[in-house]
Amino acid sequence: MDYNHITNFLEKFKKLIFQKEEIKNIITKVISEEIFYQLEKEKIKIKNGIIFLEGSPILRNEIMLKKNKILIKLKDLLPNSIFLDIK
Repeated sequence: MDYNHITNFLEKFKKLIFQKEEIKNIITKVISEEIFYQLEKEKIKIKNGIIFLEGSPILRNEIMLKKNKILIKLKDLLPNSIFLDIK
């Protein structure tokens, strides 16, 4: 029995999952560099081009102050991804 078609099908999902994790890693790195605080990638959710962050009000306020700079860096690093806002 030939399982190549199943392997190819599952390979597509593997690439999608890896791509999402890599995007989260880049977002985490950019935000952490801007606010000088190591943000955990588990606290980041992406939905419809909006980055949602979990954290203390002080942390979120610091990120909001530098939101435009973060979004510009993300646009430079990830030109194929469109991020509209950080909340």
